[in-house]
Amino acid sequence: MSDPNPQQPSSGSAGAGAPPPAALPDINAETYPFDMVMHLLDQAAYFPMFSIPERGQPNSSIQTIGMDIGENLHRFSVIVQPPDRDGLSATNVIGEKLARLEHRWLFAPDGFPALPDREPPPTPFDPSRSQRFVMLESVCRFENGKDGFRGFGTGRTFPTSHNGQSQLLAGAVGNIMEGWGKFRGLVGTYVYCGTISDGAFTGSLLCRVMDPEGVLRTQKSLPDIQGTKSPERDVAYLLFRGQKRNHTDKTQYIFGSGGSVDGLELHPQIRLFYLDCAIDGRGDLRSTASIGPVVGNMPAWIFFNVLNPGAPGTATAPIRFKDYDKYIFTTNDGATVGTFGFDGGAGRRLGFTNEDGGDGQAFTLSLPAAPRQQALRFGGFGPVVNGTGSFQGIRGLTAHNSVVGIAPHALSTSFIARVNDPGGKYRQG
Repeated sequence: MSDPNPQQPSSGSAGAGAPPPAALPDINAETYPFDMVMHLLDQAAYFPMFSIPERGQPNSSIQTIGMDIGENLHRFSVIVQPPDRDGLSATNVIGEKLARLEHRWLFAPDGFPALPDREPPPTPFDPSRSQRFVMLESVCRFENGKDGFRGFGTGRTFPTSHNGQSQLLAGAVGNIMEGWGKFRGLVGTYVYCGTISDGAFTGSLLCRVMDPEGVLRTQKSLPDIQGTKSPERDVAYLLFRGQKRNHTDKTQYIFGSGGSVDGLELHPQIRLFYLDCAIDGRGDLRSTASIGPVVGNMPAWIFFNVLNPGAPGTATAPIRFKDYDKYIFTTNDGATVGTFGFDGGAGRRLGFTNEDGGDGQAFTLSLPAAPRQQALRFGGFGPVVNGTGSFQGIRGLTAHNSVVGIAPHALSTSFIARVNDPGGKYRQG
């Protein structure tokens, strides 16, 4: 079991060993001004959607080694209220159908080199243990008949229990490989956070598309959401944002036992984040995003060598990384209402957990308005752990969809957490 109150590593201490090399690139140096880089990173269109399975005739052979997935993607509104002394709560509304996504999810051995055109060796489904899977032949078509994309990704299952019943959580990261309509020529990442049951997935899909020309983004109001009944009982989703406060917040290197760079430590803010997407009356797909107040802070430890990442960060060779985030939520007068952790695979390494966590992938990113700026797209997922205060006993899964700049180290992260909520503690309305 996890330690409910893990000791937080001191700044820059994780994996401390031999002295670091005397000269390392300054990750906080401003190739371009910090505020400019943050603005460019935030030129993104967001698509918060809820996946409801379309059940067909089961295929017995695919059920043994994977699943034929047909998803109806619905508009999904997650509005989190500012924390108060009782904690955090959100309104969740599942709306009208926006798209259909079809693909094959095949289970794979750990270490399998996943590629869009490579099937893993037949790997029997085992709901009693955590398993990796690949998402092949992914095609997303929006309801307007004009827009869509093809993608590829990987994920992992997490067996757990809820109300005394076995439950199989699933998180995944997908990359847009090719788009058409408004997605043509754009790059993006989508992350899953939900459950697998009866050979189908149910839960959140959060897609973030870099949109420097404003093809998908709008500041105009979207049509009212057409609410429908949720297929999930006793579940709440929480949505929030992580970002560095300003250029004075310094990211630090984490060093390994030999003095090599192992990763990065940073301390961004948590802010509320309001996302929506819809197809308007003219059949145009549109996305809106606005940033809310500061509601806490988030010490984070990200493990990958930014100087030698071990992969080029392309669509077929992403950079693997592990991370751990601690979400500290506060009221507007600064009182801490509670904390919980996100274990993206680094919790055991830091002494926060005794169990394996999730995973993450990163892709290189070009910013046309800042051609010399190094940047990355990140996607990851992992269990919710180590709740304290109003989050004592919290259980669930979190996915994050992020973009970052390197030198200056700027960060724009969106998180969505699926938490078990039998008593309605985290739900409003």
